[in-house]
Amino acid sequence: MKHNDCFDHNNCNPIVFSADCCKNPQSVPITREQLSQLITLLNSLVSAISAFFANPSNANRLVLLDLFNQFLIFLNSLLPSPEVNFLKQLTQSIIVLLQSPAPNLGQLSTLLQQFYSALAQFFFALDLIPISCNSNVDSATLQLLFNLLIQLINATPGATGPTGPTGPTGPTGPAGTGAGPTGATGATGATGATGPTGPTGLTGPTGLTGATGAGAVIPFASGGPVALATVLGGLANTGALLGFGSSFFPVIVPPGGPITIGPVPPVFDFAFVAPRAGTITSLAGFFSVTVAVALALGSIQIQMQLYSAPAASNTFTPVGTPLLLTPAFSGLIAIGNTSSGISAQAIAVAPQDKILLVVSSTTPGFDIATAITGFASAGITFV
Repeated sequence: MKHNDCFDHNNCNPIVFSADCCKNPQSVPITREQLSQLITLLNSLVSAISAFFANPSNANRLVLLDLFNQFLIFLNSLLPSPEVNFLKQLTQSIIVLLQSPAPNLGQLSTLLQQFYSALAQFFFALDLIPISCNSNVDSATLQLLFNLLIQLINATPGATGPTGPTGPTGPTGPAGTGAGPTGATGATGATGATGPTGPTGLTGPTGLTGATGAGAVIPFASGGPVALATVLGGLANTGALLGFGSSFFPVIVPPGGPITIGPVPPVFDFAFVAPRAGTITSLAGFFSVTVAVALALGSIQIQMQLYSAPAASNTFTPVGTPLLLTPAFSGLIAIGNTSSGISAQAIAVAPQDKILLVVSSTTPGFDIATAITGFASAGITFV
């Protein structure tokens, strides 16, 4: 038998078989059905390999992978031999490579060249069952197998060789004429150092007067509960002075009369001093009962009243409109009952005037003695 090296697309002469083909000491027993299956697989591989290298798409890869899996099943159906075992190893390597979504075509080409060399040795070892000296595959069938092998080789591009050495530098071309095109604009340079500060400019004209603000809110709170009481006749009703988180009581609150701060009887100073002229525009108040009480007759209404005194005086007189909180308390007055309210005021305040907030109680429509205890808080707006 005569055969040629057909790898890398060398020009291949036809393979010629002679009578000494029977003298091969190695043999791979094969039935006619298995031989027919082998020819079918090789025909399919010729088409699939050619299609994959022309277009290595995922669909073509899966077709080729399926054919090599079928070829491995075919090899497993044969009796073990050195030729069969070597082909199995190469087939398994090709399957592993084709399982990648994007197999390396150079590696695949190299593995296929080794696979084709092993196929040639495999073809020489084939013996039809039953095996005898004259049971070799007939020369026509063997010629068909090798023709298919040549088609496989021709369908497979050779692996890319190493990069050749760099060629010599070519001669310098003729000098160009005229100015070349304008180059691209260069990058912006770094920012220069800051120059010296210039002289101060002239003062601009005074702007327009801004809108009047909403004013300041001044809060009052008793801190602890305060006790408020009314007596028959109303001339000695007692209330409390509210500060900023503290309070003082009892303080006699005569109807429309003054309250004087002093040691006898003791009346503590809970007034604040106005730092500028302004106007008190509103008063808001709140009262929350802390001691339950039953009122058999009438009702109790909480009253808040602002007082003021000049800069050098300790005597405070009522100013503005009294704030009566609602609702009034009557009947069974429970802990947590509340009353609140807000009223507009227009109280002019001079610088250093002193402002005092007094909370007391009244009994609308009735002249009766009552007592009520609770938290008191309030706030004024000062503009």
